[in-house]
Amino acid sequence: MRDLYITVDQPELKDAGDLINQYCRTHVITMFAYCKIDYVGRAASLANYADRLILIKPDGTLIIHERDKREPINWQPPGTIINAVVDEDELIIKGIRKAPYELLTIRIPLVYTMTIMKVGTGDFKLWGSESELVERVIKNPNLIEEGFTPLEREYETPYGKIDLLGKDSSGRYVVLEFKRGQAQLQAVSQLKRYVDYMREKIGTDVRGCIVAPGITNNAYKLLKKHGFSYIKI
Repeated sequence: MRDLYITVDQPELKDAGDLINQYCRTHVITMFAYCKIDYVGRAASLANYADRLILIKPDGTLIIHERDKREPINWQPPGTIINAVVDEDELIIKGIRKAPYELLTIRIPLVYTMTIMKVGTGDFKLWGSESELVERVIKNPNLIEEGFTPLEREYETPYGKIDLLGKDSSGRYVVLEFKRGQAQLQAVSQLKRYVDYMREKIGTDVRGCIVAPGITNNAYKLLKKHGFSYIKI
């Protein structure tokens, strides 16, 4: 069993840094530590010292969780370059992303415990996913409307990826946000960010549309307020 994981309680900062640099590209590392977090990139944030859970994956994913909620307080995506050094009695973990440039700096004066694990992968199948809905529309564009032409899926923006970008029969761009369940207010807000970005980028009007099997009343009202449309699939 020891070949699968190593657990170190209250490691010295230098030892913790050495373990991170040695295993961060091959193993999953979890740390329970007292830390401060600085982020600079597309925005900026600062989280003062507190006890947090830090997760490092071999693909460069770097995630920091606090006690509450599902979402991390800070994170960096796969492809992040991770490095650890000790400076002035603190372990400093840096996660650098080059394009777009982002720097996440974790300052740790105390590590309570850390685990280095050989986490594997297995077969995974998902039915009824948003990706399947997108694929279905690409194969049958008339599900959206007659004359709709898909252009690009997962179109990159500063606010995330547009599920599907296309054009209608009049040549207007259409931004499609897909949900596999009932669309909520958050989906409409996300669509609004995408549409505003595309309007600013291309300099013309852009349509927005939620594609989902259902939508809440409040989300539908907000959708109509923004002049967007809803298609039930």
